[in-house]
Amino acid sequence: MTAQQTRLQQYVEVIQRANQIAASTELDALLDKMLGLIISVTHAEAGTLYLYDAATHELEFKVVHGSPASVRLVGARINADRGVAGIALRSAEPLFVDDVANDPRWDKATNEIVGMRIRTMYCMPLILRGQPIGVVQVFNLHSDICEDADELALIELLCSRLVTEVEKTRLLEEAQRRTKRQQALVEIISNLTTTLDSDTLLNRIMTHACELLGVGATSIWLRDARNGDLVLHLATGERREHMHSIHVPAGHGIIGHVVDTGETVVVNDVNTDHRFYRNIDQQSGFRTRAILCVPMRAPKITLSGERGEIEEQVIGGAQALNPMGNRPFSDDDVSLFESLASQAATVIRLARLYEDTDKLFTRIIDAITGAIDLKDPYTRGHSQRVSDFSVAIAQELGLPNQDVYRVRIASKLHDVGKIRVPDRILKKRKGLTEAEFRQMRQHPTYGLEFLRENGLLDLELLENSWQALSQHHERLDGRGYPKGLKGDEITLIGRIVAVADVFDAITSHRPYRPARTADQAILILRSAAGLEFDPTCVEALVRARECGNIKTQDERGCV
Repeated sequence: MTAQQTRLQQYVEVIQRANQIAASTELDALLDKMLGLIISVTHAEAGTLYLYDAATHELEFKVVHGSPASVRLVGARINADRGVAGIALRSAEPLFVDDVANDPRWDKATNEIVGMRIRTMYCMPLILRGQPIGVVQVFNLHSDICEDADELALIELLCSRLVTEVEKTRLLEEAQRRTKRQQALVEIISNLTTTLDSDTLLNRIMTHACELLGVGATSIWLRDARNGDLVLHLATGERREHMHSIHVPAGHGIIGHVVDTGETVVVNDVNTDHRFYRNIDQQSGFRTRAILCVPMRAPKITLSGERGEIEEQVIGGAQALNPMGNRPFSDDDVSLFESLASQAATVIRLARLYEDTDKLFTRIIDAITGAIDLKDPYTRGHSQRVSDFSVAIAQELGLPNQDVYRVRIASKLHDVGKIRVPDRILKKRKGLTEAEFRQMRQHPTYGLEFLRENGLLDLELLENSWQALSQHHERLDGRGYPKGLKGDEITLIGRIVAVADVFDAITSHRPYRPARTADQAILILRSAAGLEFDPTCVEALVRARECGNIKTQDERGCV
């Protein structure tokens, strides 16, 4: 075989190996095999491979061969203008250094190869369509290789073949990362419709942020309306268990600047920024290296007219800390985190609006039932106690939270119909006449009419509440009122409130008799269980009392 045939065979074998390497779709594996092949072809002792980051004009140390001690440098970044690598990258031409130790272009501070005496170096820029992709350096190769035009042609061919695969793999990974981020955003938006638990939603959003941005931690800070301080609301990632009761004074820190100005701030080295608030690291033990901080803008809803007005306001800020691999935050990171922070702000605003609406709704209900109780001084507090007892029974029965909530509201309203019963009947100290008793028995129906006439019967918050109003005086044996329902015709909520109502009535003082003890009330309820009352609800009340979740009027210290 001639020398030319031997060289051709060598070319074919190298290209075949390059083609095998090109089949890899995982970037780190591709780079590792690529550097190994180049070292093999050049017969070098060691090598390094950098990728170029155009956004920061830096070279990121990706792979090292032949120097185990240098593996710790993987992920490190250097300015793309430094040293021999920088010269080769700018010139877009390979560069051979035959005496590295004495060459002024060699950047000793970089210290790429540890534990090895460096003699020679061949530095090859990776260029694709005129744009820098990275730099390959091989060390301690024989100078004859760099003097052999065929050898250099082979190395150049190899680099040209593999650089396209590097870029293709980088683009593939980037596309996969963006797809994953988009899927996460869709999932987060979908989750907004599955629960009203704001802390659960916020934790999901910030956990996604940690994973998708590849950062060490994330946090949400909300402005205290009283003094403007920023209070930590939620933290995920490293050292989160140590992030308790932490606040940043108004106007302090990067987070304070972001909330005050509404600007997004990226600081890839906090030691260079005078705004960095170090007290948080000191309290938590977390070491912040880099920060991406974005304002949290939420719609401020001003109710007016039919639709109201929406005005945006900054309610706090979100932080992402320490990208993995010492990389800087990218524009995509900023865009994604701003989207996630926007979702988090919406969750917080909706949660606050729900809390305000729920508080207003509950207080209106309390005002209505309080007005009813005030009509009769002997039943003052009755509606609240029946509500408390009904909730305890419902919880003991294992009802879902949404059903317990409806039991709470419905049981408070159970006597709302008494608002239409004349005071002379409600406040009568002696026994009622048959006519008066017939009118008193209409209060469940009056209650239903009251809800219907005021447009409350169809509200989702009061769904099935009418059953508590209309059925709490029905009996299992059909001898109750107002409709004489029996057995399964009486709904569970009606049975629950019936037991709670009678238990409070027996244990409360009346003008015609003193209050009886809880034990006496339980005996009465048990004796009527199966005839008047649902035995399951009666026993649930007994268990709730044994657990301390039910207390009578006297036990509460009430008059």
